Formats: sequence, structure tokens, C-alpha cells
Amino acid sequence: MSCFCGCNCNTLVMRLVLLVFFLGTASVAAGREALLPELWSREDMVQVAGYGEEKLSTVLVTGTVLCHTCLDKKSQNPSSPISGASVAVTCHASGKKRRSILAEGVTDENGDFIIDLPSELHAAPNLEKTCSVEVHRLPRSSLCQPGFVRKHRGIRLSSVGNGIRTYTARTISFMDPK
Repeated sequence: MSCFCGCNCNTLVMRLVLLVFFLGTASVAAGREALLPELWSREDMVQVAGYGEEKLSTVLVTGTVLCHTCLDKKSQNPSSPISGASVAVTCHASGKKRRSILAEGVTDENGDFIIDLPSELHAAPNLEKTCSVEVHRLPRSSLCQPGFVRKHRGIRLSSVGNGIRTYTARTISFMDPK
């Protein structure tokens, strides 16, 4: 016995069951997807995914830029801090000789700088071997005005704790040309 136009009833019933199943599955999936934002906040989803705006670690590079002047040989402190010097941390990309500037900073009134490295470097191994600090520009008011400013200084790990790694470039010194 035929149901419709010579089609077998079992085939037709099977097709209807499959159609209802697929339509029902799609609507349930769409319903669940719409419920996700209602059940979880953005912060919850970021935490479950393991990334987001919340900073999980910090990597700092510190140092001091000084100018050594020889005004007289009896001077107690022949060096003075250079305020306003432009300082950058540069690193070699893996396998490349070209360096790229990753982060920049300016020295304060004591000649000190603190540069917060971008998060893509936090997991990089051997920062001591791949990164260095460069002084790019000295202020015009500085007693030290060398013809070629770009002086490099390697970094070394100075402290670790509470999700913060601190590297130091120690002191970068320039000489008064006089």
C-alpha cells in the first residue's frame, strides 16, 4: 500500500522524524546560545577562557641614566642624573638579527626609568639574552651631548614575586665631552 505518489510509508515517516529531529536540535542549540550571556557575565567567560583584560603577570625593566662630568677633581659627586632621556627596551625576534622597539619610557628627575613590557613578552624565555635597553635621546639641557646617543645595556633579572618579574639595566653612563 502506498501513502503518497508511490512513496513507501516507512521512508516518508523516517524523513519526517529526521526533519523534526534536526529542526528541534537547531532550535535548542539556538536557545542555549541565547542563554549563555544571561547565565555568565563577561568576567566569568574571560576567567573560564583564561585570558582577557586582567593582567596575570607584570614584567618591568628598570635602570638609571647618568652624566659623568669632570668639573674639578675634588668634586664629591661627579655624576648627575639625566632627566627626560628617552629610553627603550628592544629585543631580537627569534632567529632574526633585526631588533624591534617593544616599549619606551622617559627618565624622571633622578634619572630613573621603569618600563612595563607588553604581555606578549611575559612568557618569552631568556629575556636577558634577547633584550637590551637603549638610550635613544638625551634632552638638550643635558651636560652630556654625545654625537651618537644609542647606547645599549643588557638586562638581568633582579627580583621575582607576586606575579612581578623585575629586570635591571643598572646604570647607563655618559661622559661630558669637555
